Amino acid sequence: MYRKAFNFAVTMLTILTVNLITTFITDKLISYKWEVKPLRFTLISMGIITIVFYPLFLKFEDWLNAFSKRFIKAGHGLAGKYLGLLLMFVSGLLVLTYFYAKQWYHINIFRMIFEGILLKAL
Repeated sequence: MYRKAFNFAVTMLTILTVNLITTFITDKLISYKWEVKPLRFTLISMGIITIVFYPLFLKFEDWLNAFSKRFIKAGHGLAGKYLGLLLMFVSGLLVLTYFYAKQWYHINIFRMIFEGILLKAL
């Protein structure tokens, strides 16, 4: 049971992190779309995305899996096997939620938590 929960937590954090980083890179690339003709920009962007993301995905998946496993195992040492897994998973989701909310809506959820307005925003 623990092994399945552990693998789920690591996989979920890895997927969300990779998506966040690739979206950030893609958004930066798209910010230049008005400087080049549309079809030329599309072809150049597709080439850049392939050249950059292919090796990045190959290495990044290994790096993130290793990091996620160490991150979650650190919780095991702090709060025990199951509670540590839950705490580190929730902590990882909270950090990723911060970055997603910042990227998509330009809001700071940690500020909302400290100001006590997070529940009103949900």
